Amino acid sequence: MIDDLSKTLRAILSTQEVKQEFPQLGEAHIEFARPVKDYVPKAPQTICLFLYDIRENRELRSNELSRVKGDNGQSTIQPPPLRLDCSYLVTAWPAQTTNASGADVDQETGQDPLLLEHLLLSEVLQVLARYPTIPADLLQGKLADPPQEFPPPMITARADGLSNISEFWTAIGSYLRPSLSVVATISMQVSSPEIEAKPVLERIFKEDNPALLDVSGILKDDKGAPVAGARIMIQELGVSTMSDDKGQYGFSRVPIGKYNLRVNWKTAQGLKSKMVEINVPAAAGAYDVELIG
Repeated sequence: MIDDLSKTLRAILSTQEVKQEFPQLGEAHIEFARPVKDYVPKAPQTICLFLYDIRENRELRSNELSRVKGDNGQSTIQPPPLRLDCSYLVTAWPAQTTNASGADVDQETGQDPLLLEHLLLSEVLQVLARYPTIPADLLQGKLADPPQEFPPPMITARADGLSNISEFWTAIGSYLRPSLSVVATISMQVSSPEIEAKPVLERIFKEDNPALLDVSGILKDDKGAPVAGARIMIQELGVSTMSDDKGQYGFSRVPIGKYNLRVNWKTAQGLKSKMVEINVPAAAGAYDVELIG
């Protein structure tokens, strides 16, 4: 899927509109190589998109599960996708030769190669900066099918891209040269949806008069301290409540049966979620839940 993002960036820089509006960029070859000291582009005029960093975007992390109901009435539970920031370093590589006076010139246009390098970078900047989010019709491969749950955001010329650009060039054994930092965020499903289990209700009275019981428990963290302000939901019944300052919660008039109890709570690392299975009725303390921060 990450390779499809690279193909998407290449597609954005290679549209017919780009070729008409920016002829220099339109003629350039797009590569994804590491721009090391002895890097030699495959084509006389090249734009290099080097993927140098991949990491989770924690600000966009979610623990919310989604339920999808199928045509047969059976529901599936889908975990949230992983949101990945993919960072590219963009460099331009015009072809160079030497004229009769010994000055470097572009072998195709006769221009100063440094100015042509700046021109190519400015054209890349103008094209990519038009897309704060990548349009669905430009997405390639698995980014397009199935569609991305969230339109992929893209930041061009990111201010905090590389904290020390000179150290980066030194690390890859090359010379400092002008570049752009581009960051695109994609969604990646890392687990398959699971079929939601239907509750089996055990009736001890007549079918039209089930027993209704109270359910209560205490939420504690791994140190035994109460967890206040958490949201507790009985998935199958669609009812929810909040824990009080002592970590206590309760539900009334719950039919006998087996249920999935879902707890959402906030920690210093963000929102967390935990699912536990409960039986009604159950022994005292069976509905207490330990939450690990």
